[in-house]
Amino acid sequence: MLVPESNPELLLPPRTRLLHIGPMKTGTTSIQGAASARRSKLLEHGVRYPGVWFNHGRQLGALMGYSVDTWKRPAPLRPDLLDVDKAGVPPARLWTDLEREIDADRERRIFITHEFVSQADDATARRIVDALGERTHVCLTLRSPGQIVPSLWAQGIRDDAQTEPFEQWLDRFYGKDPEHPMSGRFLRAYDQADLIERWAQLVGPDNITVVIVDPAQPTQLTDSFEAMLGLPAGMLTWGRTNRSLTAPEVELFRIANIELRERGADWLSYFDLVRKGAILYGAQRRKLSADEPRVALPAWAARIADQDGRDFADCIARSAVRVVGDLNALALPSRSADLPQIDQVPVDLAAPAIAAAVLAAQERRAKEAASHTCPTFTQRAGELPDGQRAGTLASNFSTRELAAALTRRLVYKLRTRKTHPTNGRAV
Repeated sequence: MLVPESNPELLLPPRTRLLHIGPMKTGTTSIQGAASARRSKLLEHGVRYPGVWFNHGRQLGALMGYSVDTWKRPAPLRPDLLDVDKAGVPPARLWTDLEREIDADRERRIFITHEFVSQADDATARRIVDALGERTHVCLTLRSPGQIVPSLWAQGIRDDAQTEPFEQWLDRFYGKDPEHPMSGRFLRAYDQADLIERWAQLVGPDNITVVIVDPAQPTQLTDSFEAMLGLPAGMLTWGRTNRSLTAPEVELFRIANIELRERGADWLSYFDLVRKGAILYGAQRRKLSADEPRVALPAWAARIADQDGRDFADCIARSAVRVVGDLNALALPSRSADLPQIDQVPVDLAAPAIAAAVLAAQERRAKEAASHTCPTFTQRAGELPDGQRAGTLASNFSTRELAAALTRRLVYKLRTRKTHPTNGRAV
C-alpha cells in the first residue's frame, strides 16, 4: 500500500513499539542523532527514546548476541572472525535494563533503533519480536542498491578494520568468489525483498512500514518518522549525517589497516585511535572539495545493482506492507566509474587524521594519569558508551612515535603500492 508521508494513516497507536531496523547507510544516523539529542522533547510529545546513548546498538547487540563492542575483541585485529567472535557481545543486563524502562512506560510510543537488526536471521528476529511484544511495528528505510553497496565496503574499512580492495570485495559480495563467501549478515541486510518477507511473517504486513530514501524527496525520511510517532514537523531534522568515506579517505585507512594488522594492533587501540580518532574526529570532519573522487561501482557491478533494485521494488510492490515514497527510487541507475588509482593523499586529509589520533591518545593518557592507575586491557575496554571513549596508545609507541611511524609507512605504501598478503590473497 503506497501512502504519502503526510497521510494521517501513518500515525501509530499509543504504546506502539516502533522498531527501526535500518539497514545501514539509509539515514539511520541522522534519525538517531535527532532522537538522542531531543529525548526530553520527545517525552513531552508522547514518545520515549529509551536509554541514555546515541542509539540502541549495544542493548540490541546484547539481545542478539552480536559482537558490537569492538573495543573488547581480543588482539590482534582479525576482521575475518567478526561473525564468530563473542568477546565483544555486550553484557545481557544492558538489554534487561532497557526492557525494564520500556515496560514501565504504559502511555507513550516507544522508539528503538539500530541498523544491526537488519542483519538478524529468522531465529534472532523472532527473539527480538518476542522480547518487544505484540505492539511491535517495524520500519525499514531503503535506498537503491547502487547507492548502498560502495558505502558498505567503506563502512567495513572504517568500523571493522577490513583491508580488501573494492573489486575483490565486490567479487565476494556478488558471489563471484565462492571460496571466500560474504558474511551472511551482510547479505541478509542487503536483500530488501527477503527483509520484508522475514519481518512481515513475524509481525504481519500491517505492522511494517517501508520508507524510501529518495534524493528527490530530502525530507521524506524525517517527515515519515515524525508522522508515525505523532511529533511536530522538524523535530527529527538533524544537521549532521554519517557520510561515507571518499576514495582517498578509504584508501588511506585501508592501507593503514593493513599496517595495523601486520604490526599486531589490538581492537581497543583501533577503536580509540583510528575509528573514533583519526576517522570520526579527523577525516570525516573535513570540508570536502567538489572534485574529490567518490567510490562508485564498476560497470559490471552497477548492472547487477540496478537489476537488484528493480527486483526489490517489484517484490515490495507485490507485498501488503505500507510504503512511503516512490519505489522507483530503488531502481535509480547507479553512478558507475572505476575506482581511481590513489598514490597520494591530500594534506588536508592526512594532517587532521594524524592530529585526531594523537589527541585521542593524549586524552586517554591524561585520564589514565588522573585516575592514578595503569588500567589493564580489560579495564580500559570496559563498558563506556561510544561517546565517552577516548584514545589509548598502542603498547609499543609513544604519541609522537606513533604519528611519525604511521605517516612514513602510509606514504611509502601509497607510493609503492606494495603487495601485501591478506588471508593468503594479494591486495
